[in-house]
Amino acid sequence: AAATCTIVVTYAPTATGLHTDTISVDYNDGSAAQSATRDIQGTGAAPAVLTISESNPYNYGTLASGASATMTFTVSNTGSVTATSIAETGLAAPFAFTGGSYPGTSGTCTPTLAAGANCTIDLSYSPTATGAHTDTINLTYNDGAAAQSVTHDVQGTGAVPASLTISNGPTYD
Repeated sequence: AAATCTIVVTYAPTATGLHTDTISVDYNDGSAAQSATRDIQGTGAAPAVLTISESNPYNYGTLASGASATMTFTVSNTGSVTATSIAETGLAAPFAFTGGSYPGTSGTCTPTLAAGANCTIDLSYSPTATGAHTDTINLTYNDGAAAQSVTHDVQGTGAVPASLTISNGPTYD
């Protein structure tokens, strides 16, 4: 008598939209069968899905060693819930976020991105050697239910800087 207990009900939608049900606890009050009920509801939503703008792979083109080019990519959440725990992993030289860290000097991304929202990341390519270079932008995030990642390849070619010479012909008079 006069005691309470707790029950735990887990809601794990497998489809989007409104879901309703009723919790029913049947018991005997000492003299007759009874039932206690409570209506419950929840709304299933599409998980967060992040995408990164620009062609994949994005090509910075050919740059002279020692030069630098910057590109601002747009990250979009096309899902119905907020993406959380957004972080970048694995980017290495000659590719880097401007200013040295994610999301880049003029980047606007934070660890969360609301459903239907966009943010930006600022990435530079600064070759110090000649030849082809490739890397992958890898954003990890939680889609509202599980850990996910989105990748976007980047590439560029380092080249020997231009060098002009003047012919060694006769002296111009």
